[in-house]
Amino acid sequence: MDPRRIAGLLDAPGCRRRLAVDVSGIEPAVLAEAVGAAEGGQSPYARERDGTFAQLALARLPELVARHLGVRAEGVVETDELPSGVGLWSWRAPKLRLGDTDITVDRVLLAGDGTRLHPVEIRSYACLDGQADPTKVAGTARELAVTVAALRAAADDPAQVSSVCLLVLPRNFGLNPVGTTLDVAPQLRRLRWVLDRLTAGADRLSPTLEGAELVGALGQVPARFGDGCPSCAVYPYCRGDAERSGAAARAGATVANLCGPVGLAADALALAHGERTPGDETEQAIATELARAAVAYGQAVTQARESS
Repeated sequence: MDPRRIAGLLDAPGCRRRLAVDVSGIEPAVLAEAVGAAEGGQSPYARERDGTFAQLALARLPELVARHLGVRAEGVVETDELPSGVGLWSWRAPKLRLGDTDITVDRVLLAGDGTRLHPVEIRSYACLDGQADPTKVAGTARELAVTVAALRAAADDPAQVSSVCLLVLPRNFGLNPVGTTLDVAPQLRRLRWVLDRLTAGADRLSPTLEGAELVGALGQVPARFGDGCPSCAVYPYCRGDAERSGAAARAGATVANLCGPVGLAADALALAHGERTPGDETEQAIATELARAAVAYGQAVTQARESS
């Protein structure tokens, strides 16, 4: 699995369906065709721009690591193992693992200050007036946390690898590289939960499933809606499934969280209007909250009608 796929589990915590897809190694193209989603990819222009910026950023790395990390290096040195000391290294195709999971990375850039190694990440989304897109930065931080955890697992001393990374981005709309430090310690703490789930009997699908068979298998694994769902490859299927079944989650993550174990919108509305008796303390609490929401909504509608 690559860091992006594992990091995606941090974007959809608690979703067994997302976890099943990722731990089973379902190919993205196969999954996209099965659920009717557009297969991801970049335009040739975007790929060419990314390549050009990566080359420019590599040439400027000694300057950037000196400015932001205090690391002095003449240039980037190729290595085939986890380095140590002072310098700037490029480790191509490292063999990294997290528990029983192989971590696939094309290359890891590392800057060493003599005590600790700092991962360096080059991305091509823009830093506009000193600020990058928070959503993209958050996604990068989650991926870097996976890389840091894998590097720590490969090191003789995990403390050798720092959680403070250097993120290199293009400034504004040009290709001039700028750097900023990014501490992924919070993401590393959350990652421990994901790694426990990866090794603790997660639902698994056959990686050979395709088309209708894959869709049928997905339907057997429960899903949980959250804010990160729109970025998930399974989202088109989950959204349609919620619509067909009348799930409360079709109204969004906030409603899904409020309704908790009350999965159907009809049941939630019945609780809100007192037409269904709560089965336990949990449903009683949900009924109380939904009833308050229903009263507030009714008052808002009445006021809107009176003012119009």
